[in-house]
Amino acid sequence: MLDHIMDKITDLTEEERRKIYTARFTFQSKQAVSYSELADIMRKIPLRDEIRIFLESENEDTFMMNRNSTEAEYREFMGEILEDEVISAKIEINKTLSAGYFSIYRFHKFAEDIVRLPMDEVLKIFAMLLDEAENSIVFEMFDNANAFYTKTMYFLPTGNNETSCSFDRKQRLSECRDTSYLYNQDVYALLPDDFKIEVGYEGNPFKELFFRLETVLAASMVASNAMLQEGQIKLQIVGQRSIDYAFKIDDVEGNRVLYKIYDWIYSGGSSIDKAIIARNIICLHCKYEPLLKVDTKILASIQSNYNLYLKDNVTQYLEMRNKVAEFISDIMSRTGEYATDLLDKFKTNIIAVFGFLFSVILANIVSDQPLDNIFTRDITIILELVLVGSVGYLLICYKQSKFQMEKVYDSYEKLKKSYEGILTEDDVRECFQDDSLLNDMKQTVSKAEKKYLFLWIAFLLIFFVIIEKISEAPIVFPIVKEVVGKWRVIH
Repeated sequence: MLDHIMDKITDLTEEERRKIYTARFTFQSKQAVSYSELADIMRKIPLRDEIRIFLESENEDTFMMNRNSTEAEYREFMGEILEDEVISAKIEINKTLSAGYFSIYRFHKFAEDIVRLPMDEVLKIFAMLLDEAENSIVFEMFDNANAFYTKTMYFLPTGNNETSCSFDRKQRLSECRDTSYLYNQDVYALLPDDFKIEVGYEGNPFKELFFRLETVLAASMVASNAMLQEGQIKLQIVGQRSIDYAFKIDDVEGNRVLYKIYDWIYSGGSSIDKAIIARNIICLHCKYEPLLKVDTKILASIQSNYNLYLKDNVTQYLEMRNKVAEFISDIMSRTGEYATDLLDKFKTNIIAVFGFLFSVILANIVSDQPLDNIFTRDITIILELVLVGSVGYLLICYKQSKFQMEKVYDSYEKLKKSYEGILTEDDVRECFQDDSLLNDMKQTVSKAEKKYLFLWIAFLLIFFVIIEKISEAPIVFPIVKEVVGKWRVIH
C-alpha cells in the first residue's frame, strides 16, 4: 500500500488492531509526498473502509485528508510549510465489515494483536464479526499471498475472493442450541467449525490458536451445559451419572478427537439421540480422565453404541463387552487346562508303568521263584510292549491336545468375526485387546507342551534303557550290537 512512497518517507511504524489500521511516518517538505501519491493510497482502500490521512508540520499546523479532499486544499497546506521542515503523517483506516468482506492490511500485525489477547476475548471478537456476516466472512488480505480457511472464515489474498461456502451455519447453531445449553450463547454465538482449519499453510500464526478455540467450542457443544465466563470454561456432562469440569480457557490444549465427536453428533441423524449416547459413554470412560484428554477409543465406543441403538439394542453394548471379556477369560482358562492336562496324563502314564512294574515284582516275590529271575525274557517283552503302548498313548494325548486347542482358537475367531458387523474395527480391537492375550497364551501353551513332551519321551527312553540293562534276556540291545558289528565288518 505504501510501496510507491517508501523512498520518500522515514520512521515508518504500522499497527493493525481488530477494526483499525494506523501507519505513522515522516517526510521532508523539500521532498514531499505529492497529493497524487496520497490519493493513490486512498484508491487502493475499499470503499467499505474509511481512510483519513493526518499531516502535521513542526509548527503544529495540521491538515486532514479524506476521499473528499481536493488537491488545492493540499497545496494550500503545503504552501505554508518551510523548505527544511519535517512533516509528520498518520494514516488511519477504520475498517467496516460489508457484504461479508473484511479488510486486513498487515496480516501479521493483525495476527499479533489477536494472538496476544486472552482466548475469551478472541472468541468475542470473532463472534461479533460472524454475527455481522451472518453465514461466512472473507478476510481480504492486502499483504499476504498465503490463503487459509475454515468452513465459515476465509483468509484470502486480495483479488482472490472466490469462495464456495456450503456449510449452513445458522442451521448448525440452531441444532447446537437444541442439543446443548451454552450460557451467554448470545455473546459466544460460535461453532467449532468456525475455527477448524480446512486448508492451511506452514507458519500460519493462527494455527495453534484456532486449534485450541476449536477444542473449547467442541467441548462446549458435546457437554450438556457449558459456561464461558471470566476466562474459565465450566462444563457439565449428564449421562448415566453427572460429571463437572472446569478449566482456564487459556490453559486448554487442542484435542482433535473432541471435534470428531462433535462433528459426528451434528452430522446426520438425530443430534439429540447421538448426544445422549455420546454423553453416556463419556461418563463411563472419563471417570478418572479429563474430558480434554479423550482419545479415539472413546469415539469408537460411541459409534459402536449408536450402531446398536439403531438396531433397538441400546443396553446390549455394555453387556456385549462383558460377554466378550467373560468368553476371553473362559478361553484363557480352558487353554491353560488343556496344557496342564498333558502333564496330568504324563503323570498317570508314569503311575501306570510303575504300577505294572511293581505288580510284576510283587508277583515274583510271593512266588516260589528266586528274586533274581524277575526280568526274564517274557517279562522284558511285556514291559517293552508297555513302553510301546505308552508311546502310542503319548501320540494320542498330543493329538487330542492339539485338536482341543484348535477348537478353542476357532471359536475365538468366530466370535470375533460375529462382532465385526456390530462393533467398529477399533472397538473390536479394544474388546479383544488386539489378540494380545490369545497370542501370549499360545506361546505359553506351546512352551508347556514342548516341556511335557520332552519329559515324557526322556522318561520312556531312560526306562527302556534300564529295562534292557537289568534284563536277563534283553531284546533290543543284542539286535543293535549285531547290526553295529556287521556294519563295522563291512566298513
